[in-house]
Amino acid sequence: MNSTRRKFLVAGTAGAAAVAIPSILNAEDAVAEQVTPSTPSNGMLAGQVAFVTGAARGIGRAIAVALAQAGADIAAVDILADIPTHSVPLAEPVDMQQTQQLVEQAGQRLVPIKADVRDLAALKAAVAQTEQQLGEIDIAIANAGINSNVGFLSEDESAWQNSWETITDVNVMGVANTLRAVLPGMGKRQSGRVVITSSTFGRQGNGQNPAYVTSKWGVVGLTKAAAIEMGPLGVNVNAIAPTAVRTQLGGPRTPQERAESDEWLIANYHQLPVGLLEPEDIAGSVVFLVSPAAQHITGVTIDVAAGANARYTA
Repeated sequence: MNSTRRKFLVAGTAGAAAVAIPSILNAEDAVAEQVTPSTPSNGMLAGQVAFVTGAARGIGRAIAVALAQAGADIAAVDILADIPTHSVPLAEPVDMQQTQQLVEQAGQRLVPIKADVRDLAALKAAVAQTEQQLGEIDIAIANAGINSNVGFLSEDESAWQNSWETITDVNVMGVANTLRAVLPGMGKRQSGRVVITSSTFGRQGNGQNPAYVTSKWGVVGLTKAAAIEMGPLGVNVNAIAPTAVRTQLGGPRTPQERAESDEWLIANYHQLPVGLLEPEDIAGSVVFLVSPAAQHITGVTIDVAAGANARYTA
């Protein structure tokens, strides 16, 4: 296996790069206040409230900004701290501040919430804070996630154990917790849109990062289960499966590494003549899934994969 292909496969796709979690305010510290409507927008999501996890940077930030550009106010949830059992640095408060600036430049409000998706109580508090400050949640994006590069042949037993436990807790339970926190309100109102971030590695196999691959297959199942349960209540639940995306969590670190990845992706993985996608390339599909145009779409996973999905068997 050549070194470029190994780097790509070990890094995983950037559905992996859906960063887990930051914010400036703790959900537990929220204070009750009157909901102040934002300035009326002409966007197709005008007047709606979106709850986005992993929103401080990467794909989560791009989704939050795109939803704001379409008229939605944003509750931006992120851990804003590293996870001791995970080696890759996660988002920081400054990242959330940048996301807030971009949302406000789009003319919408953003409430930053520091919460860990592994903590259901914290997510329920985040939902309560969102409702107090922005209003009832119309849209939920379960995007927070992390990657791991510990394969079956690793000789580090501690890394193996930490990889499976941490990836499962963030990527699977974190999504389940997000749905558990937002769906009761949506079901009661008989209205809502949910989008979950999976990965092309949740649609096919890959070596070197089995915990990540398993987690992304798992959230496709979560998507279908939630769509079946919530459909009769008027709530749509879908997923996206991005290919490799340039983010801080999963993408190359230098221009040379990016050029090598682009070359490999174009030659071996993508059918379209593009290399690493940008986070903004993923956000458009999310906006579509929460828009009126997708009102009769639920239980599906949309591949944003530059044609890598053309080789899937189904």
